[in-house]
Amino acid sequence: MTSFDPQRLDPQSPHAGSLDEARLFELLEQPEHWPEDPAIQAELAGMLELHLALGCHGPSLADSLAPAPRARWTTSWSLAAAAILLVALVPTIIIQLRTQSLKDQAQDTVRLEQLAQKRSQDRAWIAFFRQSATLLQDFEQNPTLCKKGEEDRRQEREMAMALLEASHQLAAQGAPIKEAEIIRASLHSWLSEVAFEDNCLTVERAQELRQWATTHNLENQSERMERRLRGDGA
Repeated sequence: MTSFDPQRLDPQSPHAGSLDEARLFELLEQPEHWPEDPAIQAELAGMLELHLALGCHGPSLADSLAPAPRARWTTSWSLAAAAILLVALVPTIIIQLRTQSLKDQAQDTVRLEQLAQKRSQDRAWIAFFRQSATLLQDFEQNPTLCKKGEEDRRQEREMAMALLEASHQLAAQGAPIKEAEIIRASLHSWLSEVAFEDNCLTVERAQELRQWATTHNLENQSERMERRLRGDGA
């Protein structure tokens, strides 16, 4: 093998970024002399990967292409050493760039997960206000009677119980805007009254609950907040 002259591969020389193939192969087996030029290092690393890959293609390919046994052993040892030294010789800037890339990917993943979570929470709030408005509308309708003087409010009570559970969950996760929490709390009180009543309400009690909802404007507030959270305006 010809002796290696570091001056021929000086990274400051005009030809440092455009080495001929003979010099690249000569330099490949002496990784301790690799220049700092990132382009040359990338080319050498690619050649090193190719050589190492060729060594894994089976005995038949190795027998047909390999030189004399001693030369093959020397070359294999040199390439293995180059592979080990490659880790130590990669410029710090490359490692830093890779690390920064991984950090950016992690931040993007977190940002997307947070965005998806917020959209899911917003949809839950929208559904709560929409269904609450529907329940309030149903409560205004004349139901069938359990018996004279008693209204059958079984369906409204079941819906109120489900919405009450949803209200607890929304309170725990936090409201997207302050006004949404205020209206939720007002609805929560009314839903509690309906949910804890019997299936059959006296006409007087049903009227009291309707009057409560009207006084606090619960239906209109629910519809307005649903539109606002959907982005349709107040």
